[in-house]
Amino acid sequence: MTSIQKAEAVPTHAELVDRATALQPLLRAHAPIGDISRQLGDDVITALSGAGFFRLRTPRRFGGYSADLRTLLEVTEVLGAADGSAAWLIAIAATATWTTSLGSARAQQEILGSDPDTRLSGSGHPTLARRVDGGLVIGGRWPYASGSPHATWAMLGAFVADETGEPQDTYLCLVPATDLRLEDTWHVVGMRATGSNTWVAEDLFVPEHRLISMADVTDPADMAPGLPPTVPFAPVATLALLGPLLGIGQAVLSAVVAGAGKSMHHTVFAQQRHSVGVQVQVAKAALTLRTARLSAYDIADTLDAAANSNTALDYRDRAQLRGAFGYAAQQVLKAIDVLINVHGSAAFAETNLLQRYWRDANTAARHAGLDAMVGYEVYGKELLGVDERISPMV
Repeated sequence: MTSIQKAEAVPTHAELVDRATALQPLLRAHAPIGDISRQLGDDVITALSGAGFFRLRTPRRFGGYSADLRTLLEVTEVLGAADGSAAWLIAIAATATWTTSLGSARAQQEILGSDPDTRLSGSGHPTLARRVDGGLVIGGRWPYASGSPHATWAMLGAFVADETGEPQDTYLCLVPATDLRLEDTWHVVGMRATGSNTWVAEDLFVPEHRLISMADVTDPADMAPGLPPTVPFAPVATLALLGPLLGIGQAVLSAVVAGAGKSMHHTVFAQQRHSVGVQVQVAKAALTLRTARLSAYDIADTLDAAANSNTALDYRDRAQLRGAFGYAAQQVLKAIDVLINVHGSAAFAETNLLQRYWRDANTAARHAGLDAMVGYEVYGKELLGVDERISPMV
């Protein structure tokens, strides 16, 4: 660790949120460019790094902030109100650096110790690997790698099969970005600036010290000795996705309220805001967003409390959280749909920010971790005593 890293004071929750707020004008100004170019600009990456947001969940021993999940959620919510893609990258990067801190001491020093602002771009899509002396040999394609154009390291899913070809052991592999080829595959309608392209590798050796066993970080009951019993990978990783979505929802609400002075066609109202129908819909949408926000922050507080008290979360706890993720995401979408309807067809003009917010929210909420039906089924089975585990990400 350099002397500069040692000397930097760890910012408080309020200071980090203030930094995010201060970046909003820059993010808003650059968001249309990122939407067109399908990745964040260098100026935005530099600003996010300068604010310390790539070290939010990096351990303090490496110059990071070790921020709690409530802080990560609020920072990404504030960023998301200006640019959902920028917020998404910070959320994903924070989860990746936190996950790296669960790996070997050698890997932590190699990746985080050399640069507390290191940028990891992960893809959990598992590909077949083969065990060799000293590690794994991996190859294949890893799509949806958010932040890949500016990444310095990648975190890639891989599994070793048993004699029947079924997955036996699953790993996250830490690989220098320079060892991979990046394929430009992120051609989508929403969250375009995340640059979630595809990593490609052939017969790439990953040493043992850069492997993180998913069995060690997924279920507290199966964790390796020495790891805290409160590290539930799935809910921690999924929670980070809600911050950007909450921010986008708030941006939509603010835009619709600000624009409610326009006329309301085919009615007697000179301004939308005078319509009782508009008033009721805006109020209900605001309360729906508040419900989503309260749910998300309740999850963050639950996870932070478990970590602070060194208390493990059992499967029922985690199943409830899995259901709550999808519920919160759907509440945001529900509120946005109401607000877009209130604003009217003008929301879909290319010059109107609402159409980008709508595209971004509807893309972000389709992440597998936020799939509401899967989450409800996971929680429902647990409530009803149905002993069937349909997802390893609980």
